[in-house]
Order: sequence, then structure tokens, then C-alpha cells
Amino acid sequence: MLPFLLPMGVFSAVGYILGDRAAKKNAPGEKTVGSKEIRVEIIRDHVFSDESLILACEDVPLDNRFGDRVLSSDNEFSRTATVALDLDRSSEVNSSLRSGFGKMFSSEIAGELSKSMGVKIGSQISRKIRLSFSVSPHKKVIYRVVWKQESRRGEFDIMVNDKRRFRVPYLITYGLSHSVESIEDVEVFHPTTIPTGDSAQSEDA
Repeated sequence: MLPFLLPMGVFSAVGYILGDRAAKKNAPGEKTVGSKEIRVEIIRDHVFSDESLILACEDVPLDNRFGDRVLSSDNEFSRTATVALDLDRSSEVNSSLRSGFGKMFSSEIAGELSKSMGVKIGSQISRKIRLSFSVSPHKKVIYRVVWKQESRRGEFDIMVNDKRRFRVPYLITYGLSHSVESIEDVEVFHPTTIPTGDSAQSEDA
């Protein structure tokens, strides 16, 4: 029986070692850099500002300066935005990147923001909208569709191995929304015929 017991013992020992390594590898807040186990702990998220950023603008000019009835236009717009995270690459943070902590910080911060804000870093958001624009007779209007993303600036306090403390500034952009602006030109009447109020009503009706 001994020849059979020996391999089983070896396999059990190997399984125990692999399982122990996997457990350490998957422990929350612990990473491996080279042969060292690194413990990363987020102390606090300091939020500095929340604001909207303009992603893109699309203009729709409607020129009805020489028309005598309302001019209408149906339009379709689409836009895709990405949930993005940027870390400050200056001074103290830059030295941490050279020391091998950069990817760890990025991973920890991305995970924390995903939980607290309900977003997924790197995911894409697509929107498609239909808008109807109109302009009165003898006028020119430029309609502007403004696409926006929300943004948050802040700074994470991060502790490494309960000894070294880093402050990592970040900017996260997320979401996708739109607004509509209108820019109206000076009213210009037709050089030969100026419709009266009664005739304008009958034509619009």
C-alpha cells in the first residue's frame, strides 16, 4: 500500500500550497509586487468638485429670412462617451508609479469609485435622440446641441503596508447628457413683400 499512499500525500501537499497561494493572492487590499506582499488601504476620498464638461457641440442652422411661413426640421443625433479615470502624474504620485505602485493605485481607486458612484471604469455609454426645430418667417436661428459628461475631481489618501501614505489626485468623467441652445440672428424682412398679421395667420393655419 505504501507506493499508493506516497503519491497521494504529495498531491495533498501540493494542493494545500496552491490553495494557500490563491487565497493570499485574492485577499482584498493585498497585491504582489515582485516577491513581496503589498497591502493597500484606502483611507479617505476627498472630493474637491463636481461639474459638467462639454464633450461636443453640433450646430443646426435654419435660415428662414426670406420665407413667409414657419420652417421646421427633424433631426437625429447620436453620441458615445467613455467612463474614464485619470490619475495625476506629478510629484509624489509619479514617484509611486516608478516604485511599482501605479497599477495598484489605479486598480484600487477604480474599484472604490465604481462602488461609491455606481459606474464602471472603461465602459461606454451611447445615446440617440430625435429633435424637432422650427424658425419663424423672416428669421434665422442656429440650434446647438451640446453633449456633456459629468466629472468629479478629488484626491485619495492611500496607505501602503501601514507605513507609507500617498495622496493621489484623480479626475473621473462619467455619464452622457445633452442640452439645446438657440442663437437668433437679426430679423430681416423680405425686400418686396411684408406679410400682414392676418395673412401670416392664414398661411400658418
